[in-house]
Amino acid sequence: MPAMGIPTIPRQLFNMEKKISFYVASCVPDGGVYLCELDVDGNVEMKKVISAPSPMWIEHVEDGKLWVLMRAPFEDSPNSGVAKYDPVSGERISNFLSTEGEVACHMCLDGDDLYAANYISGSVWSSRGEVDKHSGKGVDPVRQTSPHVHSVFFSPDKKYILSCDLGIDKIFVYDRNMKLISTADTPEGSGARHLVFSKDGNFVYVISEMGAGIHTYAWSGNALLHLCDTELLDEDVINGKGSAIRLSKDGRRLYVTERKTETILVFSICGDKLTLLQRIPSRGKEPRDIMLIANEDYAICANQFGDCCSVYKILNDGTLNYVRSFEIPAPISIVE
Repeated sequence: MPAMGIPTIPRQLFNMEKKISFYVASCVPDGGVYLCELDVDGNVEMKKVISAPSPMWIEHVEDGKLWVLMRAPFEDSPNSGVAKYDPVSGERISNFLSTEGEVACHMCLDGDDLYAANYISGSVWSSRGEVDKHSGKGVDPVRQTSPHVHSVFFSPDKKYILSCDLGIDKIFVYDRNMKLISTADTPEGSGARHLVFSKDGNFVYVISEMGAGIHTYAWSGNALLHLCDTELLDEDVINGKGSAIRLSKDGRRLYVTERKTETILVFSICGDKLTLLQRIPSRGKEPRDIMLIANEDYAICANQFGDCCSVYKILNDGTLNYVRSFEIPAPISIVE
């Protein structure tokens, strides 16, 4: 995809002093993880590709290594798997760990503990050896005939794991040994997908895929209490497809992607109150992920079915200014 025109941005807004590395997972069988570099003017150069079959999610850890979650890396099993890679050499440096379920699409990790969400199997897996398979169904006769676990996240104190289940409209709270502590409902037919905690840890913002909304909860330390809902769609749009949700470091802005309208939305936050600041095109089909990088000077949006990522400058008020796009096959996950 050719580069687009670059809007004029006051120079004093930039504070990057060097090129910033980031990684993009390309979810095709012969894809992998692209190492990219971003410069002060928003130019992106792809440096190498780390070979990994159909990566679904990537995490960059403190030792500089990458954990890569893959859709089905085993020759004799449909189960998903996760492995550790050295991004410098591009070599896999651990054995594949099976997630004991099909189509794992999200993971979180802390130290030696890994947790993954198996979407098709409707289960949560832990590298400690536990698997919790959900049961039940939702109200949608097509997409909610069974559980579909879509994500796993740590609580701010790392004591608990929160898991969104799109298929049964629930959020599960586990301790690190996978003992179920509590559950919370999301609106019927909403399809809970991903979540983020507020900076002070008192609120949780959950984005729904089918309902295309943000559902705000109070967090008591091990349980969720539903407070309110915020729509992502205009009144004339139905059947949305909410996707990613990210919080700025200062805790004042939420960035979300909506795939039906192919837009990015920016909200200001004040406790449980969200105010829409901006709705901007994602410049590609199915914006699956968005990541704030380079000390939050820039945002990168992964347009999965557009085979491209879009680069945005983050302005002082938190809104986005489109810079350019670059090609990557089926980009699905981004990490700095």
